[in-house]
Amino acid sequence: MSQNVLIKEFKTLSQEPWVQIELSDDNIYSWNLALMVVNPDSLYYGGYFKAQMTFPKDYPYRPPGFRFMKPLWHPNVYEDGRLCISILHAPGDDIMSGETAGERWSPIQGVESVLISILSLLDDAHPDSPANLDAAIQFRTDKEAFKRRVRQDVDASKIDIPEGFVLPTHESTKPKMEEKIDDDFWQDSDAEDLDLDDDFDFDDDEANGSESDAELNNESEDEEEEDDNAALASTSRGSRAGRDKSEAKDTSLATESSPTTER
Repeated sequence: MSQNVLIKEFKTLSQEPWVQIELSDDNIYSWNLALMVVNPDSLYYGGYFKAQMTFPKDYPYRPPGFRFMKPLWHPNVYEDGRLCISILHAPGDDIMSGETAGERWSPIQGVESVLISILSLLDDAHPDSPANLDAAIQFRTDKEAFKRRVRQDVDASKIDIPEGFVLPTHESTKPKMEEKIDDDFWQDSDAEDLDLDDDFDFDDDEANGSESDAELNNESEDEEEEDDNAALASTSRGSRAGRDKSEAKDTSLATESSPTTER
């Protein structure tokens, strides 16, 4: 399973302009890559940072490993190139560090989300939990000196850019937007020149029903109403007849049961 997942992710990332990847010794569990910082507002802008990723056999249930091949001056990057970043930490809550499961690795993450998180970390350092204490102190106390040191690392990284390769621009890495539809499209179309009244000459009688149809409908409704009234009248007469018959019967019984006066 892990091989299939990694092959799919490798193919997808190979299409991205901001990262270059290749397998190390044709091993799907070991990747060599270069991260390019294309954000012009970043201190690391223009950097071409080579790195290595390794994957466990049970990926994606456990996180990959990541480290820069050359030292990078940053509060959250160790001297050996490894990073202090929550997305690369094992799944689950960590009481000691205070990290929640939502901040750490989970199987729904992927290589692309890891790399994007790393690029974000470069621009948003966390000096309160440093991997490089000296860099964290300089970041806080002497920002200009920190920037100069970062530029040295950026310039050094450019030595690794392949000959003839041109770094992508910030604009070229943005997702392509769908072509905007002209709001005046329908107004400018030939449809406005058509005489809809000629093409669709509806008869008012056809649309709303003719007068004869209306009369027939009214007559039918009147007949139905008369039938209903007749049925109600018949039922009413039947009820009265039943009551009269019952009253007559009661009178007869009363007469028969009354005592005869002796003379």
